[in-house]
Order: sequence, then C-alpha cells, then structure tokens
Amino acid sequence: MATAEILHEGSATLVTARVQPFYRPELDALRFCAFLAVYVCHSIPNGTVSAAAQAHGTSWLRLLAAVKDAGNFGVCLFFTLSAFLITELLRREEGAYGRVHVGAFYLRRMLRIWPLYFGITVVYAMGGRYFPAMHMESGRVLAYFLLAGNWYIALHPWIQTPLRSLWSISVEEQFYLVWPLLAHHGGVRSLAKGAVVIVPLSLLTISVVSADKVYAYNTVWLNSFAQFQFFAWGALLALALHGDAPKIGRTLRGAAASAGVALWMVSAYVTEIKRPGAAVSSSQFCLGYLLVAAGCVLILFAVLGISRWRVPGWTSYLGRISFGLYLFHETAFLLVDEVQKRAAKSLPLLASWLSQLPMTALTCNKIAALGITILLGMLSYHFWESPFLRLKQRVTWIQSRGV
Repeated sequence: MATAEILHEGSATLVTARVQPFYRPELDALRFCAFLAVYVCHSIPNGTVSAAAQAHGTSWLRLLAAVKDAGNFGVCLFFTLSAFLITELLRREEGAYGRVHVGAFYLRRMLRIWPLYFGITVVYAMGGRYFPAMHMESGRVLAYFLLAGNWYIALHPWIQTPLRSLWSISVEEQFYLVWPLLAHHGGVRSLAKGAVVIVPLSLLTISVVSADKVYAYNTVWLNSFAQFQFFAWGALLALALHGDAPKIGRTLRGAAASAGVALWMVSAYVTEIKRPGAAVSSSQFCLGYLLVAAGCVLILFAVLGISRWRVPGWTSYLGRISFGLYLFHETAFLLVDEVQKRAAKSLPLLASWLSQLPMTALTCNKIAALGITILLGMLSYHFWESPFLRLKQRVTWIQSRGV
C-alpha cells in the first residue's frame, strides 16, 4: 500500500490516506515494444520507401516499406498506453480523494517529461553551433521550447535532425494540458464524454487535412487533433475495464496481439497512410487511422493482466527508461554512422566489405546503435532523470512506478 498526503479544502489538517498502488510491469514491457517499433521504422532507410513507390505489383520491397511505415504506429501505441494509464490514475485519484488535483498533475508531468525534453533541446541548440549534424534553425528550437514542434514541422521541411522525434512529445503535452482539467471540473464521467467526442472530431480533422494529397501523409500525421483519437481510445479502454485486467488465456491474448499487429500492417500496406507520394483518398486516411487505433487497443488489451512472473524483468526495466531510448536513438544513429565513416576511411578493406554486403553492414550498424541507445538511456535515467523522479514521488498520490 502506498501512503499519500492531501490537504483538504477549507481545512488546515493534513490527512494521510493509504491508497492501493497501480503498477503493471507488463505496461512497461509494452512501452519498450512500442519503442522497438519506432526504432525499426527509423532503421530502415528512406530509400527503401522511394524504391517501393516505383515497384510494380507485390514485392518484398513493398512489404519491407510497409514494415517501415507500420513502425511509425509505435508512437500511436505510446499515446494509447499513456492515456490508458493516466486516465486510470485520475479515476483512482478521484475515487480515493473525491477530486483530481490539477496542480499536482501538472507538477508530476513537468518533473517526468521536462528535464530530459528541455535538457536535450538545449544541448542540441548549443551543439548545433559547432556540429552541423546537430544544427536546427532558431524557429524549430523555439517551437520545441513552446511544445509546438509538431505544428512547426507540419509547416516546414522535415529535416534529418536527431531531435525530429520530439514532435510527439509536443502532441502529448498539448493533450495533457486539457485532460486533467476536464477530470477536475466534470469528474471521471466527463473523461468518457470527452473521449467519445474526440474520436469523430479526430476523423473529421483527418478528412479535412488529407485533402492536400501531396503532403497529407505528413500533415495528417503531425496534426494534434488527428492523433488525439489514440488518447481517446486508451482512455475509453481504461474506463471500460474500471481497474480490472482482462481474464483471458494465452491463446486468446496471442490472437489479439497478432490481430493488432496485422491491422497495423494492413493500414500501412493497403491504405498507405504513411507512404510518401501515395494517392490516398480522405476515406482511406480515415479507415487507415481507425485500423491503427483498433490495432493499438487490441495490443494493449492482449498485454494487460499478464502475470508479472511472465514478464521478463529486463523488458520492464527497458520500458521504464523508454522515454530516454526514444529521445536518444537517433543520436545513437548519428554517432554510429560517424564512427563507421571514419573507420571506412582508415580501413580500406572494411570499406570494401561494407560495400559488398550492404544489408549485413546496415544490420550491424543498427544493432550497435541500439546498444548505444540503451547505454545513453540508462545513463540519462539514473543520473539525470532519477533526481526529478524522486521529487515527483512527493506529489504522487497513486503510486504507479516499478522499483
């Protein structure tokens, strides 16, 4: 049992309440899986997608491009999982204390996200003055600081900066600026109503924004209102389960998870909502995003309730540091590419081998980058994020962290 302290309104008496914690290690493991999906997406060269666009008929190249496109949906799974967890915590907070404390929510959010988010932005803004690979124009840096990076990228070229993934943090923070306010003023019931309203509004946004056929794959993806539906679905699942976990067997869990991944692949391969240059209608965009949402819900549903004894400890740990993994993985790409270039110049035999076995070289490159990503994530979590997380515990009313 976790101890939480609150100050009742109109009273100077500090009341201590014992509240049941809500921690599921399988959700940490799922976070790591979501990161891996994004990592695979970013590991497959963009040239693969370009080549697939020119390929005729069904080919392994088109399938590989679809895998790359589907990897993007790991971000949607992050959103769905995040909303599920936070909505459940808000529900429990209201049940235990009679209300949702908005100020404490914002403070927890800032202590969890802002130190690493703004820290890495500052490092790159300063480093860009000396290292071209880290350079970002001032407008992009300002947009990141204003938590509006997704809107800036939607209106400007998507440059290959190692911080391009920060757009999704902007979307998440924009959503959580409003979500706890809704719970505070209208109670948990208002969250259900809000989620039900968000889904059709999101689909309407997708339909309108996708009218620009040339860049719709990008502008729809970066639109906050298009992405909000994934938060809505996660919230609805949390409210529907009401704190319980699905009591289903391994076979059904495996089928649900497989169906979820299959829906991602159908969305990527058939509707092509993330394929640059593809001729996709507005109805296809709406269908594609609904398929992704259904896939996210099925995957989350399949994982919920897995016994902690069946969740490998290392996957839970990597899930806990997944925020750092997500932010650092493209920096790791940059470091490994630089080492590879320098090694190729110094070792002609190595350069010859790399040119003859490009897929093997790419695989080794990305495996090395994954190792560096995990190392950077561990260092960040233990030496930079942890002090802020300890502060966060002081305003945490429902315990949700693993030890």
